[in-house]
Amino acid sequence: MNFFDRLYLSVFHQVKQFKPKLAARWARLYVSFFQLALFLLFGIFFMKFSKQMKLNILDDTSLWIVSLGIIVFIFFKNWMSYNGKKRNILISRNTKGTKPYSAITLIVFILALFALSFILSKAV
Repeated sequence: MNFFDRLYLSVFHQVKQFKPKLAARWARLYVSFFQLALFLLFGIFFMKFSKQMKLNILDDTSLWIVSLGIIVFIFFKNWMSYNGKKRNILISRNTKGTKPYSAITLIVFILALFALSFILSKAV
């Protein structure tokens, strides 16, 4: 079980206590936004790095098209991955005792990634 699966299960179990019908959707959205935040962080890092090295690989229009394609791919991949059979397998494997993350930890993960992205974007 990888890190994203553990995040999915943690959010799934946290939300299932309050809204059982929406638990799978919210967990899938959380993992998608977490992956998008990682993509944003790495994208800003490489953009700043290439600007420092004076590399011109993509123009602005191509960069937006590639970013939009990656965003659609992340949502589609997570939708295909965490529906149906894989979710049932993950839930059944989770009964072995992997401790889920707390709600505060889950919120801090996302906020930390976006804060790092913001700080990195303002760096020279």
